[in-house]
Amino acid sequence: MIEYIESYMIEAKWRNERYIPSPEEHTSVALVSCGYKFLLISSFVGMGDIITDDSFKWALTFPPLVKASCTVCRFQDDVVTHKEEQERDHVASGVECYLKEFDVSKEHVIDLFIKKVETAWTEMNQESLMCKDVPMPLVMRVINLARVIEVLYKDEDYFTHVREELQNHIKSLLIHAMSL
Repeated sequence: MIEYIESYMIEAKWRNERYIPSPEEHTSVALVSCGYKFLLISSFVGMGDIITDDSFKWALTFPPLVKASCTVCRFQDDVVTHKEEQERDHVASGVECYLKEFDVSKEHVIDLFIKKVETAWTEMNQESLMCKDVPMPLVMRVINLARVIEVLYKDEDYFTHVREELQNHIKSLLIHAMSL
């Protein structure tokens, strides 16, 4: 939680100073401020006896599987929310950082971010097969939380602006019984 709050404080400082960091500097902070590592580790609490101290220690090291999940979250979010966030007083997104650093179009940056998301999914798939010392329910928790981002930020920002499509997803998961 401390790491998460510290990342927000860094972003608040950047916003107040109108500072646009380098893409690398932004990514190092934004992978934490996206909240996915914090959410993931917090979600372990409800998983019962399968979670041990080693489970928390593993996740806290920011292993490649967790980092790839955070990458999906951060870059998919930036692709979809970039325009609206810049219309209000907000910290520079990854898109602004790339635009400032490189002489490229916004469309090029968006394509680059989409490729970063695709690469992160590939890394998650590979890592899920290599995590032999990590219980499979833990691995699946990481992957499933990344899948949530696919639903929330696939085409638009359903996290901020709940639409009927998201409501139907939630109803299908929690209200309507599945038929066999």
